[in-house]
Amino acid sequence: MPVTFGERLYQLRKDRDLSQEELAALLDVSRQSISKWENDKAYPEMMRLLFMSDYFDVSLDYLMRGTEAGDGPAAASLSYKAKDLLAVWNTFVSNLSGKQRKLLLVLYALAVCVCLAAIAAFIYGAGYAIGQFIGHVIH
Repeated sequence: MPVTFGERLYQLRKDRDLSQEELAALLDVSRQSISKWENDKAYPEMMRLLFMSDYFDVSLDYLMRGTEAGDGPAAASLSYKAKDLLAVWNTFVSNLSGKQRKLLLVLYALAVCVCLAAIAAFIYGAGYAIGQFIGHVIH
């Protein structure tokens, strides 16, 4: 049976001779949070995962999956297929709350507006430069 995140966290904590209370203080969480993580009842937020990765000097791959970067078939190829990326995107979006989806839609609309503004500015600037060049050539 594969080792879980909680089991890895427990082992890393024990290897450093830390109590749940001490680790909780380092991460600014309750001791109960550490217990839930070690019993695979919950998972920490990304910032805490990053801190633990640095603190225990392990990769996020090891912390979350029990593998190192470069292990296994996934690391053999860095090419991604469009359907794989769409599957990841769909999984990401399906895990968002309604409020987060609305925010994502607003960010998407803002990105589209910024891109359109950049294109318009480029066209205007190019047209202006061409006009200046033609005016300079004619006169």
